[in-house]
Amino acid sequence: MLLDTIKTIKNNKDLIYHLTTSDFKANNSRTYFGFLWWILDPIFYMAIFYLLVVVILDRGTPNYPVVIFTGLIPLKFFTAALVDGTNSISSKGNILQQVYVPKIIFILVRLLVNCIKYLISVVVLFMFLAIYGIDFTWNVLYFPLIFVLNAFCLLGLMIFLAHLGVFIRDVKNMMQYITRTMMYLSPVLFELNTVPDKLVPLLYLNPLTTFIESYRDILVYGKPPEFMPLAILTILSMAVLYLGIRLLNKNEKEYAKVI
Repeated sequence: MLLDTIKTIKNNKDLIYHLTTSDFKANNSRTYFGFLWWILDPIFYMAIFYLLVVVILDRGTPNYPVVIFTGLIPLKFFTAALVDGTNSISSKGNILQQVYVPKIIFILVRLLVNCIKYLISVVVLFMFLAIYGIDFTWNVLYFPLIFVLNAFCLLGLMIFLAHLGVFIRDVKNMMQYITRTMMYLSPVLFELNTVPDKLVPLLYLNPLTTFIESYRDILVYGKPPEFMPLAILTILSMAVLYLGIRLLNKNEKEYAKVI
């Protein structure tokens, strides 16, 4: 089944490229700042939390701006991809009723658009860390691996959300609460070593925790990423992706009818 999906993606690579570029341009043309919001949004959040925690409450570590920024950028990627995945199929009703397109294509396009935006914001992140005085080590070369695993994890989750988005339209409205919960149940605004040991395993139930800690390890702390949590998450992501593809194939003909 996975091989058939890979073959489908390969046979439709030109369509994927066209839809990805057109979606990226369309998203950026709707606002004055376009994809710059991916950069401005975490910067504004960082300024707000820095003002609250460091200036007003007089707490936080000397590297707190770095801690916040390296958490907010992956958070933005994770949550934006999940939200976009929710309506990746339901928003294509006009296409589905005219011509057959494998539904995985629409989901993959939304993921690729968010990957492009994320990589643009990562360039700004690297510049920020360099200006702040963070010394990069050879461990930064692990970044592509973590990024690919991050995208792979998101794809499986996006498939399930896309399916639910067709049959339960309120899912997209619920996503704002789900993504906010993911933010507070992951080390976005704090370092994991400040959390009581008994609570750390609970935070790792949120996949975002593994990725944030891995990004911080290679970028800020100059050490290898957390291979064991990444390996476990990769295996779980493969299972979720397999089940998601089965779900898509089973309901392939139903989506157009419901939409």
